Amino acid sequence: MWSRRGFMSMEGTSPAQAAATAALDGGERRYRLVEFVALFFGLPAILAATPLKFPLLVMLFSALIVCTIMLWFDRSFDRRSLWNSAGAKAGFVGALALWVLGAVVLGSMVHWLTPERWLYLPRERTGLWLLICAVYPILSVYPQNVVYRAFVFQRYRGVFRGESAMVWASALAFCWAHVIFHNWVALALTLAGGLIFARTYQTSRSVLLVSIEHALYGLLVFTVGLGHTIYLGG
Repeated sequence: MWSRRGFMSMEGTSPAQAAATAALDGGERRYRLVEFVALFFGLPAILAATPLKFPLLVMLFSALIVCTIMLWFDRSFDRRSLWNSAGAKAGFVGALALWVLGAVVLGSMVHWLTPERWLYLPRERTGLWLLICAVYPILSVYPQNVVYRAFVFQRYRGVFRGESAMVWASALAFCWAHVIFHNWVALALTLAGGLIFARTYQTSRSVLLVSIEHALYGLLVFTVGLGHTIYLGG
């Protein structure tokens, strides 16, 4: 696996050995905790505070490349998790049912509280909406789930012990990344979404399933009229 001291053994590991890698010594655990806070909370705070605008897709793909390389050379990581169609098939119906419920609740709230925003993109900026529907799942959703689900769960599983702690760590990191949009709605939406996505990944170990789920919720947000809260061009 990867540590700050570089690549460790490249030999295969048994399930028992893989599980053992989650147990970090005190120094390594503290280091990874500091690393987690710096990368997933400190860096977004700095980006939010600076008046400069950074190319978000460039930063996201840079993070994707680094995280993928680290996962690839971590012999305790099951690479099938980066897709895992079997896990996606097993969990799809449950994820879809929860999304339908979420769509009804969120859509009703937007229609009631801000009727002027209801279906804004499909009605007023149809071309942009169609473009988002086409490219958002590929260019934004999948990379985010490699970083905030696969990488966070693998890299920091020895720091946040217990299923609930790991879910909350992933969800809060994902939520705080959206502080750059400077509005509480984005943080509220992504905290709720982060908890759902983290739990889905934890139970399915399928980035494919989480990405489908994430795309459905994200496109729902853009469609019902809240896209401006999570889109710098809005």
